[in-house]
Amino acid sequence: MKAIRNTLICLGLCAGLFAAKERAASKGDCDGTADILLILGCRVRENEPSQTLALRIDAAAEYLTLHPETVALACGGIVRDDQNISEALAIKQGLMRCGIEEERILLEDNSTTTEENFLFAKRIIEEKYPHSKPKIAFLSSDFHLLRAAALAKLTGMEISSIAAPSPKGLRVKNYIREMFVFPAVLGAAMKRR
Repeated sequence: MKAIRNTLICLGLCAGLFAAKERAASKGDCDGTADILLILGCRVRENEPSQTLALRIDAAAEYLTLHPETVALACGGIVRDDQNISEALAIKQGLMRCGIEEERILLEDNSTTTEENFLFAKRIIEEKYPHSKPKIAFLSSDFHLLRAAALAKLTGMEISSIAAPSPKGLRVKNYIREMFVFPAVLGAAMKRR
């Protein structure tokens, strides 16, 4: 009985620590203007972005409007069978509907995971800007920032984060899911290094 109680206390402490880290990360840490804004992909059904991706697109469009010198790099390939277009193309189309000029939007449309978003985006940035070190930020949903920032760091990117809101009805579910997904994804990524 004591072992069960101690295990539950330990799990509770770990959950509390994770929740505190998650809450701090969920606000983003970008201070100032980024030269390049990576917009991380999310679910697309046929040709339409999910509610979560639509909120990311809106937040990215707002940032890009406020910072007209920033270039967007839309990330995400075709991940599921019900997609007709890549996540990156859905992001690009959404940004253009919000008035962002097409020439400001680069595409990384081969990735199928967050880790690949950063790896493939890094290659594009290195090819496009071989003699400079642009300031890079990524934008994702608030619940996703802690994991995404950890994966970006593992890929060797110096990057800050910008938060997009998550759909209100999915917020609690997404944060709880992150508590379980975060260690598994990060552990697998570390093994590949």
